[in-house]
Amino acid sequence: MDNRKPIYEPYAPLIVKLLQGAIYDENEKVWNDLLLYQVPISQYFEKIAIELIIEKKDGYAYLKQIELDEDKNTIGLVRRIPLKYETSLICVFLREMLDEFEINNVDQRNLYVTHKFLKESIELFFKEKANKVKLFANFDRYIESIVEIGFLKVISKPENSKDETRYEVRRIIKAKITNDVLEDFKKKLEKDV
Repeated sequence: MDNRKPIYEPYAPLIVKLLQGAIYDENEKVWNDLLLYQVPISQYFEKIAIELIIEKKDGYAYLKQIELDEDKNTIGLVRRIPLKYETSLICVFLREMLDEFEINNVDQRNLYVTHKFLKESIELFFKEKANKVKLFANFDRYIESIVEIGFLKVISKPENSKDETRYEVRRIIKAKITNDVLEDFKKKLEKDV
């Protein structure tokens, strides 16, 4: 039996955290360590065709696969999971809300919304009653999936009222739903109308 202690880089825990998802500056120690070891971590991931993206201003970091050819093939570490139309619609709405918030609120850093506010705001997008019924039947599930992918963070969740559940809109949504994605989605909406 080998009693030697394993030797690993001091930033190894950060690599694991990044592979599990985004890192945010709200965890000060992890964030500071990430900034301290940014260069060796970037070099590590570049060897496997992954780019470390750090948005210091917005306070998040994540991994992005590097496209290997014109067909946008990657090494396949991160699976792309297509979102349902309704989930995409809510994400686009959240992204636009965040943009508007950042323009109009210089004194507050984070955008917070309630479950009820999201539901009422999204309702405006649906003219047909049948579409509204379908949306609201699965609305909670759509919101849960958006929390799972990291675009919303549950801040408070009262037991007696789902409507009063409060979320933070995470800024990483800007990296995933870019202005190009917004424009494409708007064009698709216009065609459907």
